[in-house]
Amino acid sequence: MKRTMVGALMVALAIIGTGCDNSSNNNSTLEKPFVTSSASAVGASLHLTWNAVTGAESYEIKAGDSTYTTTADSFDVPVPATTVEVRAVKGSNKSDPATVSCKVAESSVEFYADLSATHADGFGFGENGDVTACTLNVYPGQQNMDFYADSTADGVRLVRAIVAQSAMGNGVKAATGSYDGAVMADPVENYSSALVVMVDSTYYVRLSADTSNTWTTGDNFAKVKVDSIVGNKISLTTAYQKIAGLRWLVK
Repeated sequence: MKRTMVGALMVALAIIGTGCDNSSNNNSTLEKPFVTSSASAVGASLHLTWNAVTGAESYEIKAGDSTYTTTADSFDVPVPATTVEVRAVKGSNKSDPATVSCKVAESSVEFYADLSATHADGFGFGENGDVTACTLNVYPGQQNMDFYADSTADGVRLVRAIVAQSAMGNGVKAATGSYDGAVMADPVENYSSALVVMVDSTYYVRLSADTSNTWTTGDNFAKVKVDSIVGNKISLTTAYQKIAGLRWLVK
């Protein structure tokens, strides 16, 4: 009698186990989406597109503390974030995330506001967002210069340096709030070709070969904080958005 009951119990457990295996097969691992990104809405949002993942019922997009869900294969992220993740979803099963990095490239630079050929009097951004001190009147340093500094009766000002075909400095504008709190550059209107700057203040800069003050996806944006001005020597901290056209400036 005991053997019969034990045998029946084993058969029942085997059936239950088989059911669990079948359920596991239905929740097979989803492939990670292949995501491409670009700026949209005149640089205020990030447009994402991805391939349709076989078996996916929807897609989850995480941007900072915000989470969105869509059944489409594209989405415009409206809030600035350092990283954006896209996952394919089926029920409770999610794929590994496809990640888009939107974090700014931060660096620092020192130069002088006396327009001398003996030392650096401006700066320029590289393709990776690194900033380099440049000399306005000395070749080839001027080729990489985006902005230079000039000392006037009103104080030190930053000036766009359109002195070579490779120069991209287009405009400068005072930012509202703190350096860390300046998470999205202003639209391109009302940027100045030159602006007096002050210590502990933050400014947006626009980089573009187009001087028409019309936003294009070829633009780049950055923010700069004036750390110190000692005599004619200026120290800046810079944060550059590498995604063309995007105005997000999150550290």
